[in-house]
Amino acid sequence: MPTLNDELVAELAQLNGALKPADVAEILDVHVATVYRLITAKRLRTLSVGNGTRRRTGLKIPQAAVVDYLRESAA
Repeated sequence: MPTLNDELVAELAQLNGALKPADVAEILDVHVATVYRLITAKRLRTLSVGNGTRRRTGLKIPQAAVVDYLRESAA
């Protein structure tokens, strides 16, 4: 029987490109602040878009980073 993590991994495999923190929060069913805490704790890799002088809207999370996080949290 597939677990929730298996279903999420399958969905993420179909997505293209990087995700916004709000998208990751929706996928993981957590608040967006939790996603930022995971980023700060270096549990989620990010890509910086732009020069970093604006708010956190320039952060993107590669789909592979979310898959890696799900695999680590399942172990």
